[in-house]
Amino acid sequence: MNTIKTAAATVTGARHARAARNGQDAAATWRELGAAVVVVCDGCSAGASSEVGARLGAALFAGAVGARLRAGGSPDDPTLWHAARTEVVRSLADLLERMPGDRSDAIREHFLFTIVAAAMTRDASAVWALGDGAYALDGATRELGPFPDNQPPYLAYDLTGDAADAHFEVATARSIVVATDGASDLATDLAFVSRGGLAQFAARTFVDHPDALRRHLAVLARAGERIDWDERRVVRTPAVLQDDCAIGVLAREDAS
Repeated sequence: MNTIKTAAATVTGARHARAARNGQDAAATWRELGAAVVVVCDGCSAGASSEVGARLGAALFAGAVGARLRAGGSPDDPTLWHAARTEVVRSLADLLERMPGDRSDAIREHFLFTIVAAAMTRDASAVWALGDGAYALDGATRELGPFPDNQPPYLAYDLTGDAADAHFEVATARSIVVATDGASDLATDLAFVSRGGLAQFAARTFVDHPDALRRHLAVLARAGERIDWDERRVVRTPAVLQDDCAIGVLAREDAS
């Protein structure tokens, strides 16, 4: 029995929904006996189709880290993450070679995305990130960014000779929640904060039911309406999640 549970979901923020734009965040998981990986990616809003790179990046990075865990690697080894990074960059380079048009344009339009990832085994866990976002180790939340001029480092900058140092933290935690920077909208919601912030997504409500996390994010991205009969008017409440958001969860449970 795998003693680590996973959950991941994305939602298009209210602002993108109003503009009829695709959501540009993505999430992916990898899970085998005694080991799991979760990755969230946020596509650059300036890119025409940044969701393409975000989805590919999340899946490729989860697979690259997972393959190394399967081979006996440990999440607390920074060389594992560096090797996974190198593999994904090579995959993106191969794709670019097969795409028509200018290489720089293709990178800018499709492949600018941030990464926040976590991996967990029976004995170790860690968080790795490139760009902005946030994560929670048990009840403690760490924010990544913001960066100067709202320009976080992207993995695709490795292709242009501008590779940035990644954030890396070895963690001793029973649960890890990773999030794209859209989760910063949640920090302004008092009800959300009072329930424990990001850490609440590690509850069994979300990890035991495959679609529960997505449904919850969908509610947060939807504006509310109610009728005030005394005032004879419709009261509209803005959606909490104005930006796209991706959430990923790793949670330990005792083996039975």
